[in-house]
Amino acid sequence: MPLRLAFVSLLLALTGCRCGADRIKPVTEPDAGQISACTPVSEKCNGVDDDCDGEVDEGLLPQTCGVGECQRVIASCEGGAVVTCDPHEGASPEVCDGLDNDCDGTVDEDLLSNISSDRRITENPAVSDFVYAAWTGTRFGLAWQDMRDGAGQKGEIYFVPLDPTGQRLAAKDVRVTSTTTTSAWPALAWSGESFGLVYSDGSSSNTEVWLQRLTEDGAKIGGPVQVSNGNGGSEWPDVVWTGENYGVVWTDRRHSQAEELYFRLMNADGTPATGEVRVTNDPSKQQTPILKWSGTEFGLAWTDFRHGDRQIYFRRLSAKGELVGPEVRVTQTQSDAAWPDLTWNGAGWALVWQDDRDGDVEVYFARLNAIGQKLGSDVRITQAPGFSGYASIDWNGYQYGLSWQDDRSEGRPAIYYAAVNAQGIKNGSDQKISSGTGNSTFTTALWNGSTYGFAWRDDRDGNTELYFALVGCP
Repeated sequence: MPLRLAFVSLLLALTGCRCGADRIKPVTEPDAGQISACTPVSEKCNGVDDDCDGEVDEGLLPQTCGVGECQRVIASCEGGAVVTCDPHEGASPEVCDGLDNDCDGTVDEDLLSNISSDRRITENPAVSDFVYAAWTGTRFGLAWQDMRDGAGQKGEIYFVPLDPTGQRLAAKDVRVTSTTTTSAWPALAWSGESFGLVYSDGSSSNTEVWLQRLTEDGAKIGGPVQVSNGNGGSEWPDVVWTGENYGVVWTDRRHSQAEELYFRLMNADGTPATGEVRVTNDPSKQQTPILKWSGTEFGLAWTDFRHGDRQIYFRRLSAKGELVGPEVRVTQTQSDAAWPDLTWNGAGWALVWQDDRDGDVEVYFARLNAIGQKLGSDVRITQAPGFSGYASIDWNGYQYGLSWQDDRSEGRPAIYYAAVNAQGIKNGSDQKISSGTGNSTFTTALWNGSTYGFAWRDDRDGNTELYFALVGCP
């Protein structure tokens, strides 16, 4: 071997650079020993120092392998060979523990069930309706409209506390309103010290939204405070607690008979913190508003009539109640989409609604990022023939719990449940919650830290009453 070529070979051996193995020109006569320059390239997993820095297979990032309990970080290259991921290494049969034991991307699939049995909440011969549930951290609070006070009164607001298992904590229902006109559409939020109960009432010259504070047992704190001040009717309120204020939204006819949405902040003591904020400004109707709090701002979803067919819209408001960003049209169909519900998962928003784009009315799901931009496509949740609608949703930290009214069971409505992961993929099959032989309708979903609580109206007893059940691990 010529001296110069031997020197280069020694240099390559010392540096570990293998550029010369496939990029050094062959030694030829008469230019014996002439060697081309080493040209570095990106390092790859092959046992070769491709970038000619004296190291082999360095800087190759590790890979995430598997999901659920199998998820782990492993090397991407070992001994010059690409490491193959076995996504099911460590998998075990699925058990009901809030974990993805079988590493298929779903949690507790087909293992959750009604663990409390159906609990009848109301026990009176009149109609109980429009139930709303809130959680204090130690108990549920239920509020509803009740017709027990005679035909002369068209409905009053009642309240009852339930323990974490859904058992009543009071022998008697607490009557909150006592007016000569209709009190309806209650909503509740817990402040850490008291409930903020909002409802519509026609005891003033117009139907307006009022806020009444309650103890955790339902005792009134002070009197009701008027939230809205329109001249055409204010209805369908919703309320959330921010840590400092109550945020209240409602439909309002002060501009015309076509409802618009209004918003107002209320102080912890129930007094107004700001003026009323007009959220929508369109000559068509905006109805069924749902308000949620992300920790820094409000998310608002509603049913909108501006396109002829009903569609689902979304908008953000700041902690001060200021409009943030544009309105977001969530659904883009030529069908009817209505009755949304909304939740925050710590990073973004999720919505459910009923939609007849497929002929039958079905439950659909969509994700939005923190600023309201759509993520992916709409996901059809229900697949059974017949009506599936009036859906509700909540987030438990690792998946969504959905409930809805469904006609698949013997042609009459029952309450169903499904778990959906963060990407909108169902975890297992639909589960029937209600067990009665009557009509079970209009459900709410609420996570209490360990199980989901569901309340609904039910006529199995010959009269419309309220029922409650817990869904969790047996």
